Amino acid sequence: MKRYLKEWIKKYFIFAGIFSFFVNVFNLTFPIYMLLIYDKVLQSFSIPTLITISVGAVLAILVMAILDILRSRLLVLAGLHIQDSLSDKVLRRMILRHARPEENTYRQGIKDLNTLRNYLTGEAIFFIFDSPWIPIYLFVVYLIHPYLAILAISGGILSLFLGYLQAKYTSERLEITRAMEDEMYSWQNILFLGAETISAMNMTPGILERWKEKNEELLSVWNETNRFMGTFSSVVKSFRTLIPIFVYGLGAYLVIESKVTVGSIIAASIITRQFLSPIDSMVSTWRSTESAKGAYKRLSNLLEEEEDVPETQLPAPKGSITLDSVNFRIGENQILSNINLQINPGEVVVIIGPSGSGKTTLCRIMLGIYRPTSGRVMIDGADISQWNRDELGRYIGYLPQDIQLFEGTVAENIARLGKINSEKVIEAAKIAGAHEMILSLPQGYDTDIGERGMKLSGGQRQKIGIARAFYGDPKIVVLDEPNSNLDDMGERTFLAGVKALKEKEVTVVIVSHRAAVLSIADKVLVLRNGQVFMFGPTKQVIQALMGQAKAQVQRTASKNVQ
Repeated sequence: MKRYLKEWIKKYFIFAGIFSFFVNVFNLTFPIYMLLIYDKVLQSFSIPTLITISVGAVLAILVMAILDILRSRLLVLAGLHIQDSLSDKVLRRMILRHARPEENTYRQGIKDLNTLRNYLTGEAIFFIFDSPWIPIYLFVVYLIHPYLAILAISGGILSLFLGYLQAKYTSERLEITRAMEDEMYSWQNILFLGAETISAMNMTPGILERWKEKNEELLSVWNETNRFMGTFSSVVKSFRTLIPIFVYGLGAYLVIESKVTVGSIIAASIITRQFLSPIDSMVSTWRSTESAKGAYKRLSNLLEEEEDVPETQLPAPKGSITLDSVNFRIGENQILSNINLQINPGEVVVIIGPSGSGKTTLCRIMLGIYRPTSGRVMIDGADISQWNRDELGRYIGYLPQDIQLFEGTVAENIARLGKINSEKVIEAAKIAGAHEMILSLPQGYDTDIGERGMKLSGGQRQKIGIARAFYGDPKIVVLDEPNSNLDDMGERTFLAGVKALKEKEVTVVIVSHRAAVLSIADKVLVLRNGQVFMFGPTKQVIQALMGQAKAQVQRTASKNVQ
């Protein structure tokens, strides 16, 4: 983030600061004008003098307005540049984080970017530009009379102290409130994803009761925080209103003592207000300042973890997958232990095993979605970290258990939301056995499938997901339960599609509980408790499993006889 911040400062904020300098110079126009009116014009009753200083004041205000417009426009351009330079990086990094179970969930990256952008380009930032003028304003008041400057300084110090107390005693409460709000939004999103289950099993009363408890807790904290803030803000505002009154009162006393003129009182009061304006802005915007600081910190943490893109581009993979002593754990839970595998290009490997044995996790490890706790994952002999993720992704096909389709057309989803190559889209659909089904849809390949593919059935979504995995020229295809929603005809078509990939020497890894898949497998991997129980040629592994099952049956029968 520091690199981006320096770039924005050089390109935009230095020039905004220069414009602010001249805006503040012309801000002295009104107090100087009032000083001349009372001390010159009303003393001499000179019409030419009145016209001259009035014309000069109008011209100065017009120039100030133009400079202010230019400054505002510059900040708008800065906001566009901030959004353009970081939004894609932030979203990309958030997607990578969410794909990994060991990462802390962070869903507000774009919200934080908007917070930072609005702060750096909004009214709150002006106090930074105006703050250097505080001593200049004080010096002008000092020239009028030292006592007025001392009073203004005292008022400014007390305003800062009250603002500090306000920030100190409310920042923690605001942070708690923000964390609770984020938790509520996260919980709400989870509810929407499970809306079908909630509606089907009448879980709504229980959900509403939990929501009520969470909401009442949030409202209690929110009410306490805002009541405290409201009281403190009223005290601070009242004190700031008193300072100009004290200046007028002291000024009147100095006039009576013939120390200053009447015009000097008015000028000193106006300049004192301008002196307090940056302080008022700093105090009144401290909440947005704290929010911006938090957003900056979170974005910095997010972007600091950005993976280095390898400079050397490796050639297209042939499809070899090697796992060398791979271990994976989440917290204290060991998911995979000492996995050693060698899958050769063009092989079809079927992974079987009981639920919870680590099959899905192993697939994600193979593709680099999850990072192993220890050990290495290699594609064509190169550690997967040496591959450019964008480049490698072109040669990867993946179907997760929970098939995620995206808003758009069938063709757009098969083409992975990239530029549509119609020939390759149709070819992938045919290999996946989805072509005829797609043609039966209202607009065929141009059918809008809705959010998350909700307009399609489970089997239709699965076929389109398989076609997406087959799209392009994949060299490695990993399919997690690809035939769970397919009927017998759909399964036969799918198996034919896998054979077609095998003929193209594509490496295919399939997780499945259906025996039919074994007929096309070159090798079978049996996982149990996160460990390799068996791995080898299909016939050899099946015979070994059958032998073990037969021995188990005999042992059970023997025990029953005894």
